[in-house]
Amino acid sequence: MSVLATRLSSVAITATSPDANIRARLRGRRLSSLELRPGAYDRYTEADLAHQLARTATLLFVARDKAAARLIEAEGLSRRRDPVDARGEAERRYLQRVLTLPVVGTGPDERVRFRAEGMARWSCRIERGTLRRLGEAEFVAETAGAAADLLRRARHETMLLRDECFGLAVPAYTRERERRAEAARRGEPGPYDGDW
Repeated sequence: MSVLATRLSSVAITATSPDANIRARLRGRRLSSLELRPGAYDRYTEADLAHQLARTATLLFVARDKAAARLIEAEGLSRRRDPVDARGEAERRYLQRVLTLPVVGTGPDERVRFRAEGMARWSCRIERGTLRRLGEAEFVAETAGAAADLLRRARHETMLLRDECFGLAVPAYTRERERRAEAARRGEPGPYDGDW
């Protein structure tokens, strides 16, 4: 791992929800903690908590992106983000699409779902009745699972987009597996349904 990659993986960012009841910490590309202020969980509705979680995630990842940009700049490197600055058609296509790349992550029980667009605009959905059914610790675990799932999928989707734009030689079976998984998430029958 390069020195820059090591520094990026150790960047720690903390964000607090707009209502100051949620605090999340990110280390590198992993959610390392998610905490609610004592008593706050019982006062939330699903819609209010989903809104606060989405705002917290947005703040967290925008701050992480800014910290990464500072580290990259400190190394004397530059990072092109604007498709206008691209050095070729492939890079322009990549930059246009990565800024709006939609990624979804769900918790293990599918009660909490995050959606991020370009990792800068987050939304959250909490299944109705979840706050009555789950205790706070169970809810935090479900939410952390949804965030981890989204981050894993974001890395994978970004790799597939790089392959599509730059030809990274990602094996065909990896792309096909992802196409099947995405079709299954949408409830569409795949070409191999019933074969395995």
